[in-house]
Amino acid sequence: MIKKIAFVVAFAFISQLTIAQNLSFGPIVGANFSELYNLSNSSTKTGAKFGAFINYSTEKSFGVGLQVYYNQLGANTGNSTDKLKLNYIEVPLLATYYLGHGISQGSFRPKVFIGPHVDFLLNAADSRGNDVNPNGSTINSVDYGVTVGAGLNYALAKKTWLNFDIRYAAGLSDVYKSPALSTVRNNNISINVGVSFPIGNL
Repeated sequence: MIKKIAFVVAFAFISQLTIAQNLSFGPIVGANFSELYNLSNSSTKTGAKFGAFINYSTEKSFGVGLQVYYNQLGANTGNSTDKLKLNYIEVPLLATYYLGHGISQGSFRPKVFIGPHVDFLLNAADSRGNDVNPNGSTINSVDYGVTVGAGLNYALAKKTWLNFDIRYAAGLSDVYKSPALSTVRNNNISINVGVSFPIGNL
């Protein structure tokens, strides 16, 4: 049910944006440093993310964007002798405030952003590739939280931007189904880069 609601919201969002003219889209890749907050004997694990985004932005200060990417979360466990690898499709919806107004080649637009994200679990495994979530019995299939960050856009050419950001994503839902682990959350810091190409008249 939650997946259906998320799909409807995402479809409605994209449909409304396509009516507007100030649109851009492109790929995004990044590295993240994830942890499972409140899980004992665990530490930060490095992972990757990659996907795509669509943005609407004004020539002044405001923008909003929908992103969809594959995200490798989890943590090192057992005093770093093993790994819990949680792979998700993550969908953030981010409101952005731009601190610069230039749009010509060579312009910089610093930015800050915040918004909710929803993660859909693809698989869960240890470092040997063993399934640690058989039949979905251990890990919740949907995770959600809030994302905040800051970055910088650089105009490679008119309407084409190189995007860089650092973000923190804090999980607000239980990772595990067990009541004994009900306070364990997905948290991660990521460094991301992307390129945006115009759809409309930005």
